[in-house]
Amino acid sequence: MNGFKNIEIKNFRGIDHLKIDDFSRVNVFLGQNGSGKTSILETLLLLSGMSNPELPQAINAIRSRGTSGQFLHVRDIFHNLILQSAPEISATQFDETKRHLILKMPYVFDEQEQVATQIGQIPRSDAMVPVNQVEMNFDIAVDGIVNHYKSSLTFNQNGIPKERKIAEGYQESIIASLIPSSLQSANVLYDLAELVKRKMKQIVVDRLSLFDSRVKSVEALSDGVYVDMDGIPELLSISMHGDGLFRYLTIVAASANPVTNVVLIDEIDNGLHYSAYKKLWEAIFALATATNKQVFVTTHSKETLCYLNEMLEENPDYQKDMRLYTIVRAQNKDHQAYKYTYEGLSGACENDVELRGMV
Repeated sequence: MNGFKNIEIKNFRGIDHLKIDDFSRVNVFLGQNGSGKTSILETLLLLSGMSNPELPQAINAIRSRGTSGQFLHVRDIFHNLILQSAPEISATQFDETKRHLILKMPYVFDEQEQVATQIGQIPRSDAMVPVNQVEMNFDIAVDGIVNHYKSSLTFNQNGIPKERKIAEGYQESIIASLIPSSLQSANVLYDLAELVKRKMKQIVVDRLSLFDSRVKSVEALSDGVYVDMDGIPELLSISMHGDGLFRYLTIVAASANPVTNVVLIDEIDNGLHYSAYKKLWEAIFALATATNKQVFVTTHSKETLCYLNEMLEENPDYQKDMRLYTIVRAQNKDHQAYKYTYEGLSGACENDVELRGMV
């Protein structure tokens, strides 16, 4: 499995420091609002795309439903908006490769600005935009040999990208896909197309038919996803079937796509009726096992945890592959992750113990 054993996060959004160990195949994050669950998914995405300087801006756009995708809003990633406290993310992969990423937002003068500054034409003042670049400074350590890289994206005064530099000699080995809580996903067409090319589309169709027995097929067309439903003479846009079927399809297609190594699912229960929870959990574990990928999930729902427990009771082979983490902001403002295995989840569901924000 080409995924992560652990992660350490410093100065990222509301997280000043958090370390999580012993990740498994399917990992579930619990916690109260603002505890940092979504931020953990974002850091995992950044670690999986360290050479892509557009990722910080992209995750802000996803977080804000597209309203804060501007360059200057990237500073929202910095803890307490302090640019001097650079976000720092580290992780160890299952093959013992170590990853380390530091994000920076400096101001970089071009040659014309540098000359003008030297002769006093551009005085440094509060009127000047303080930053104009996003830097991804990252290291990869394999067998004790550390390689250093840097990618960057430079913007003009209007916040429009003008120069993109990608780290030379580096090729990403982990491909991650983020499924946001907003019931929107630009990746579903890509996932379906990859499955069609590999003649694996029927896997998704079979899973969708468990969600709705009328589903006969699903098609990825140029203008969106369409579903063939029993008794309807034409293909219908999946948007006509409600949020639940689209959400279910998005998660199943991402889990089935063999190209993706890591799937990140924010608020897994969003848009779904409780009757679909156990079916979805079983699909995630089965497909992640078949494609040898790692899955990270956030949830607020106690119901979905109990259905996860039921599914694991019925499928004991999956029990060892589950980890549950309650994320808590301690009184000293540090963050802690409290780990539970299947036995802890089972005992909590049996005794009605609250796991989502109390330990």
